[in-house]
Amino acid sequence: MSALRRLQLFFYSNGNLAGLALALCGPALLFAGAIGTGWGWITAGFYLVGLLAGWALKPSGASFERALQQHWSAAEIEQRIDTLVEQARPLLSAEMQRHLENVRGAVHELMPTLANVDTAFDEGLFTVRETVLNYLPATLSHYAALPPVFRVTQAVHEGKTPKQLLTEQLALLDAQMQQVVINVATSDAQALLANGRFLKRRFLQPDFLAS
Repeated sequence: MSALRRLQLFFYSNGNLAGLALALCGPALLFAGAIGTGWGWITAGFYLVGLLAGWALKPSGASFERALQQHWSAAEIEQRIDTLVEQARPLLSAEMQRHLENVRGAVHELMPTLANVDTAFDEGLFTVRETVLNYLPATLSHYAALPPVFRVTQAVHEGKTPKQLLTEQLALLDAQMQQVVINVATSDAQALLANGRFLKRRFLQPDFLAS
């Protein structure tokens, strides 16, 4: 990540914005006559307090576990997607939530079938498991790590903000998971293999700043 991008991330971070807002108390008190000499140090102190408070109040739900396990049961995978959807909900727009809910619905629809059939559906099971345990958590985690203001104001790839990019990613994942449902219903093993390859290619780099 470039030095300029790191500087942008710091500028839009909750800590810096809180610090700048609180630092305004220094000049305000000076003009009100409440303080005089040393007002600059007082202003700096206000900024530091705001900076630390902003960092301390960072939402605990902003970090998504990225553990990938190869032998999760169907019930565990369903629980995983349920937990992920609830954790991500406060960060997402209504459109994003709709796509994520559709992905959850597809996972719940697929798991009973994929967990109780022979190896013909191994690729479908692998695609669903990778989506729930790897692609989706990694993408949401990178998005959540960005400062809230930065997500909606800064163009990071092809003139699009992280919010726009995530919306596109979730819409794409939604469409692919619906296709997996169709391919499982029609027992199309080759199409399931193509689904898996497509998702791996598109979600291989989940970092919005490295797009």
